[in-house]
Amino acid sequence: MAWLDFLKNGNELSELLIEGANPYGSSLLKQADVDQMRDHIQPPERVLAYVLGRVVLAGRGLWLLTDQQLLISEHDSGSLVHHFDLSDITEAECVKGKYGYTLRVTAAGQLRSVYGASAHMAAVFYRALGQKVRCTPVYKPTALNADDVAEVVHHFCDAALRLQPVAMVNADARALIDQLAQDAANQGWLMATEATQVRQAEAAH
Repeated sequence: MAWLDFLKNGNELSELLIEGANPYGSSLLKQADVDQMRDHIQPPERVLAYVLGRVVLAGRGLWLLTDQQLLISEHDSGSLVHHFDLSDITEAECVKGKYGYTLRVTAAGQLRSVYGASAHMAAVFYRALGQKVRCTPVYKPTALNADDVAEVVHHFCDAALRLQPVAMVNADARALIDQLAQDAANQGWLMATEATQVRQAEAAH
């Protein structure tokens, strides 16, 4: 099975091995991702965050978090999307691995994981998840810098607007953006005026 996975996903796996990190882990959602996920999000739901990585023997993995559920897409499953109500998530962890960060959740008796996630995308996704369910502390947490914060803000807002084209970015996501900008200012990654500009720029989208 490992050889089959390599034959099917060899180019991406080779890049992962060479780079030591997933070169696609901090990408914007593809249009195919948006098309796949949009129908699984109900009008009252609010998109919070997402993370991209790899799934063992299944290729590319996408986890999308809303205020009500966790949606999981595994590339080789075709158009199948797994739904997990947040109330069904009993365990969650985020650890630093050899090829980026690995996230795991136990939900409805199933264990799901994605590895090779971007450090800053995984860190903020896990923070958003932790606001909704009980999560264990991050093992070997990464320190975010100003560029990381700006990229995450842009990526999550892009996802929310594309998945909810008729809705403004929701209050929960806005609160997370404000928190990130404030954290960046507190740590010296951004000056207070720059943090304010980040919030104002995103509010203008």
